[in-house]
Amino acid sequence: MKNTIFLLAVILLTLSCRKFDKPGKMSEAGIVLTFDDDYVDNWYKYLPVLDSMNVKATFYVCRYYKLTPAEIHKLKIIEAHGNEIAFHTANHLNTLQYMKEHGYDQFLNLEINNELTKMRQDGFNPVSFAYPFGAHTSGTDNLLLHYFKSVRALNGTENYAKSLTKYDDGEVFYAMEMDINSKRKESVYDELLNSAKVHSNCLVLVGHKIEDGDTKMKVSLKRLKRIINKAKELNLRFYTVSEISRK
Repeated sequence: MKNTIFLLAVILLTLSCRKFDKPGKMSEAGIVLTFDDDYVDNWYKYLPVLDSMNVKATFYVCRYYKLTPAEIHKLKIIEAHGNEIAFHTANHLNTLQYMKEHGYDQFLNLEINNELTKMRQDGFNPVSFAYPFGAHTSGTDNLLLHYFKSVRALNGTENYAKSLTKYDDGEVFYAMEMDINSKRKESVYDELLNSAKVHSNCLVLVGHKIEDGDTKMKVSLKRLKRIINKAKELNLRFYTVSEISRK
């Protein structure tokens, strides 16, 4: 009986550790902060916070064609401060559903190529892609990796270690949400940051707006600063997505 209880305890402990631990090979353990959609004014408002904490992030932009000249100017300033401007499709539609209804060619033309052309004409060169709603398959990954250095989905599972990338030449990343609607406890982020440090990984996180607005699709400034300060305490490097993507 005692042996059985001991064995069960070992199994539970092992399963618990797997939620956070993943053997890594990053040359320098780190963290990637990403933000999605088209909240340019909001991101620009909190750019001084990132600057003051010496942090860079990756901003996945959708609906670029709807941005005003003032918003595009702000986006250029965000990039000029060392942040990465990445790609999140033209209209933020579910990739799998859109492809099923309209086919690969129409998706690539309307949701990818046309929008990339507009961004490049304005001086941006997105090399990282994030799926709206995280909807993807290995097939869509392979398709889009012809256009981008990496693709990013969402980690909606209890396998937290899925958000820890092992290599500095990754292709597919799974970000854990920081927003209010994620309902994650602060201890989860602490454990993941500690695991990134111990196992030479890089933790990938995602938020949308910062602090403002009557929405749950935002990360509180308090949480964001807490994560940043914890990462600094552990001497983790702040990467952009392209810096940990395939060469």
